[in-house]
Amino acid sequence: MVSNLDISLQQNRSVFSDLLLEHTAVKTCHISLPDMPKPVGAIAYDNRFYSYVKFYPTLEAAQRASDRMKKLGNLFILTRVPKGLVLWVFEPDAQLAK
Repeated sequence: MVSNLDISLQQNRSVFSDLLLEHTAVKTCHISLPDMPKPVGAIAYDNRFYSYVKFYPTLEAAQRASDRMKKLGNLFILTRVPKGLVLWVFEPDAQLAK
């Protein structure tokens, strides 16, 4: 069965280009950040760490969030999960949590 999200992603794939990845293409982990007392959920992709921002159930919501990230100058990735999309932001000072 093809979901509405699948149809929207197929129609709008060029909007996200390389920013949209299957969740299986990344490795989940926890990272330590200088300004956070506890490790946070993250993904590792292309030798970089990205911290979890938010889950979005629709493509439209993910697009609005992506636009905000772009305006702020943040590097980010969206991963596709069974029920929607997850937004992750690049963390240049992150260390893999122990």
